[in-house]
Amino acid sequence: MKVLIVNTLYPPSTVGGAERSVALLARAAARRGHDVHVASLHDVDEVREERDGDVTVHRLPLRNLYWPFDAERHESKARRLAWHVRDRRNPAATRDLTALMERVRPDVLHTNNLQGFSTEIWAEAKRRGIRIVHTLRDYSLLCARASLYRAGDDCVQRCVDCKLLTGRKKDNSVLVDAVASNSQYVIDTHRRHGYFNDTDARVIFNIADVRSAPTSAEVPEDGGLTFGFIGRVEPEKGIEVVLAAFARLERPDWQLVIAGAGKGSYVADLQARYLDPRIRWLGFVNADDFYAGVDVVIISSTWPEPLPRTMIDCLARGKAVIYSDAGGTPEIGHLAPLGAIYAKDDSAALAARLTDALESADDWRAVRGVAPEVLEAFSEEKVVGNYLAFYAGTAA
Repeated sequence: MKVLIVNTLYPPSTVGGAERSVALLARAAARRGHDVHVASLHDVDEVREERDGDVTVHRLPLRNLYWPFDAERHESKARRLAWHVRDRRNPAATRDLTALMERVRPDVLHTNNLQGFSTEIWAEAKRRGIRIVHTLRDYSLLCARASLYRAGDDCVQRCVDCKLLTGRKKDNSVLVDAVASNSQYVIDTHRRHGYFNDTDARVIFNIADVRSAPTSAEVPEDGGLTFGFIGRVEPEKGIEVVLAAFARLERPDWQLVIAGAGKGSYVADLQARYLDPRIRWLGFVNADDFYAGVDVVIISSTWPEPLPRTMIDCLARGKAVIYSDAGGTPEIGHLAPLGAIYAKDDSAALAARLTDALESADDWRAVRGVAPEVLEAFSEEKVVGNYLAFYAGTAA
């Protein structure tokens, strides 16, 4: 089977989990003998072709006003609006991708995040009789910010500007033959707003490394527990709720380690506000080292995150988890060998869960494995098999 996978970015150009998930899928499908091509964008005004193992990667120029994937870049509201207006249709980007599709002649077009490309490519694929599979990895078909989250609140009712900027995407969504996401929450959210109601839809997880052996952390000298946060340090990840919860604790027997990076000024402000020596800011660290050094992982997103990879990492490593009720997280949160859920914006509720864990520290520190069939759902063999069946239009 010849497959053209489209995603806004591809490693080493990486913003988050979507790029890693797309790369893992592409490499795994290619290893099984399929002819896999990937189209992504880069900040260079030319087309480049390279190899990623057995995958052919085509890096296309961004046909828009500026490169928006720099966290430290600040554009005016007018420039940002103009960028999104162009992204609605973007004929130049569609021509680039159509030319590549003509050259590759895939059996399946598998689109993912399409910011910078536009959904007009679906119409071009449909005209050529190419099967179209789309994976929902965020909310960019619904929301200009791709998060359905604004000023600290979920967008239950969509903004007028988002409706205008994404209206063409909604019109084009009827062209998709099959749609997938790693959580039912994301599929249901799109259908609630009129997308993909008559489209074959399935939950297919992302590939995750589920081979890691469970590891125990060292017991702190004063007992208690070492809690950990890993991910981007930004408001949407709930870091402020986490810090506020620890500030409420009256017990002394805890440590908090924070792994990850964010905007320099934002992180510096948090560090200045929360000076407790029991809080350690690690920056970027090796994931295995992080998990080996903590007893309980806090998954604290406040935006409706589709399904955090951190939760899967915790399942593989036998780590206890305290997690928010945001997005699709609860769909697999209950699989954790030991876990607790709290309302995503409620630091008092999180503090209560932390206190409960500290009162039963030995129990929460213990590493427990999960059933092999649970982890199998995230394995390369299972995920690739599900996608290949989806590509072929057959049952998984």
